[in-house]
Amino acid sequence: MKIYELIRLAVEIMFTPISDGVLMLTQVGIWASKDINPYVVWVSSWITLFIAFLWFFLVGRFFRQVPLIEKWMAKKWLQKAEKLLDHFGAGAIMLAFFAPGVRHPIHYIAGILKFPIKKTC
Repeated sequence: MKIYELIRLAVEIMFTPISDGVLMLTQVGIWASKDINPYVVWVSSWITLFIAFLWFFLVGRFFRQVPLIEKWMAKKWLQKAEKLLDHFGAGAIMLAFFAPGVRHPIHYIAGILKFPIKKTC
């Protein structure tokens, strides 16, 4: 397993519309064909996913500073999302990982709402 494979996997998760599960299973299949230790594969894939989703969070933080987005943030659904994140906190973000369709947006929204990163770790 090479570091560029992990970087490529993180970039694919961040920038392609293909499901994370499909990308992970494909990469795990490639690693399995190379007889790489399954524990190393498991740990490295979780680290890669953590980095990719942290990137989503940081992108949301960046877009919060854009003036056009600040006007858009007064929307009612964003206020509801803030209320839910305040109530459920990091648990909502962790559980959203297992919910298709919510997995990526919740990290963007958490970044836009400036949800404290220390609460999520």
